[in-house]
Amino acid sequence: MRCTGPLGYALSGSAVLALLAGCSGGGSSSSPTPLSPTGSQSQSASRSISSIARPNSRSTSVLPHGLTRVVKPDLSKGFATVDAGTVGAVIVSDAGTNDVDVYTTTGKLTATITGFSEPQGLAMAPDPAGLLYVADTANSNILAYKRDYKTLAATLNDSGQFPAGVAYDYTNSIVGVTNIISTAGGPGSVSFYKKGATTPCVTVANSDWARVYFGAFDDTGNFYIDGEDPNGLVLVGEVTGECKAKAITTLTTANAISFPGGIQVTKEDKIAIDDQLGAAIYSYNPPVGGALGSPIATTPLTGSSDPVTVALTKYNEHVWTADAGLASSLEFAFPAGGSPSQTISGLVQPIGVALTPVALP
Repeated sequence: MRCTGPLGYALSGSAVLALLAGCSGGGSSSSPTPLSPTGSQSQSASRSISSIARPNSRSTSVLPHGLTRVVKPDLSKGFATVDAGTVGAVIVSDAGTNDVDVYTTTGKLTATITGFSEPQGLAMAPDPAGLLYVADTANSNILAYKRDYKTLAATLNDSGQFPAGVAYDYTNSIVGVTNIISTAGGPGSVSFYKKGATTPCVTVANSDWARVYFGAFDDTGNFYIDGEDPNGLVLVGEVTGECKAKAITTLTTANAISFPGGIQVTKEDKIAIDDQLGAAIYSYNPPVGGALGSPIATTPLTGSSDPVTVALTKYNEHVWTADAGLASSLEFAFPAGGSPSQTISGLVQPIGVALTPVALP
């Protein structure tokens, strides 16, 4: 199944979220359904993306882009200690409550950053003082926070776009942003930002790419992305040159990907693409002649419902997911997969996930 509907209308917030979350809209839905351009038949096509009220099941005061403590279940009891020595924090964006939650490896909530409007993709710069980047979709910007998870260090302007994903190139200190569509309903695109810049150095699009979902850099600055064509067929692509980029190049795969999800690049430069509907991660060798070929490994995410994005641990031995269908974040062995070894629950609509320390390609 795939999302359908023309892009000539202004998408509501719930429509964009449903697109990112495999069209399931999060919650307990286990499979996507076709949706109208506004997310449901009862919504007006002229409704602004930022006007959609998001449910908030937590009792807390909201401070714009500030830190607040919230009451959530203590998940530390009975928690496994897998990766306790290699993961410092599990960070999850919750588009259902408009905040970003920071957990310890034992599942204890330590901080919540608030004040977003549909936060989605996350990226962490790898140096000790590196920033946490949050794609704030409905506000058309990317917010960068210091490691205290309360100090806003920078706002990257993504005017005219709905950013879905964000990635960081540690080699060149470039931020890459995947824009699902433009705010006018135009095709998806990719924007790059130089170190310290708050506006993009370049934005590239391709008429074959109706939507661009998520992306990741390899260690030479090549940017791998996924998305959909105007007919809803899944696309995988590459953008080279960063600030000198000219186009999105479409790559072929020998296997079918049901719905595009998060992308990671491993230490061995393998390109790991999350299939939201297939509940699996497919790993490929770098492209040759415009083709990724067949997966060299498949990681089954057993028991998953809608793993929107994924994040590898530092040594690539495990992977965490943001599962909108289960309203949870889960950890799996990588690349073996199987049943989850840990689960963080109590979320509403998790979309993005990031880890510290950072897994470098």
